[in-house]
Amino acid sequence: MKPSTKTWAGAIALALVATLVLGLASVWLNIERMDLAYDLRKMEEALNRTRGLVAKLEVERNNLLSPYRLNGLADKFGLGPARAGQMRRIEPSRP
Repeated sequence: MKPSTKTWAGAIALALVATLVLGLASVWLNIERMDLAYDLRKMEEALNRTRGLVAKLEVERNNLLSPYRLNGLADKFGLGPARAGQMRRIEPSRP
């Protein structure tokens, strides 16, 4: 073989190896992208479940703290507004 033929054969071999490496890298990156997409979907579903739970808990909290319900509970247990001298304020302790 002539030296120029060896050079061309080496260049073609190098090009084939580079093509193979780039193809494998492309497949690997596509797999990683799909894994990230699945993880993102799972996180979005968890976020939506958490937001739904927070909304339900806010409704429950508002229901439990509604003035109508609190007045009913106060009547049931014989409670009423504080009279003069019944309220005490505790000063926060200072270190």
